[in-house]
Amino acid sequence: MGTSLSDQQLGFREPGNIGPVNVPQAVRLAAACWVASAVVAGMMPVILEVAGIDFGQSIPDWAVPYLVAFAVPLTALQVLAAQHLLHGARWARILLTVAAALSALGAPVDLTALILAGLVLTLAGATLMWLPASNRFFLLRRVPADPVSAVAANTAGPLS
Repeated sequence: MGTSLSDQQLGFREPGNIGPVNVPQAVRLAAACWVASAVVAGMMPVILEVAGIDFGQSIPDWAVPYLVAFAVPLTALQVLAAQHLLHGARWARILLTVAAALSALGAPVDLTALILAGLVLTLAGATLMWLPASNRFFLLRRVPADPVSAVAANTAGPLS
């Protein structure tokens, strides 16, 4: 099964074929939005809260260690998933979609500028990774359950 001319021009390859892939602009922007969202909505509130700087969302002093304990690993997971988006990892796209839904549902009623910026970045990242160009990228990057046999099947001659 060969790739069409338009797929070759875009840099897409069939699953199982190893080679460089041009990541669509929408996926690159989605990953950038997710990383920026991790910084703005994930780390900045923690840093400001630990430093004692009022940014409009105050939490009790006893809750600050819990904020750090939850925010740091979740932010790291978000950045990791954003990086895997660039490699076509469907699990990352699903995980980040769930994160976007939870962020939208769990947003406070009185949004500060920092929280609003993080929410906008999150929703932009979620939208960009489901655009048609992104869908095509993730579809073409699908890795079979047994990639070794898939590669062997693609390289096998007519007599095999």
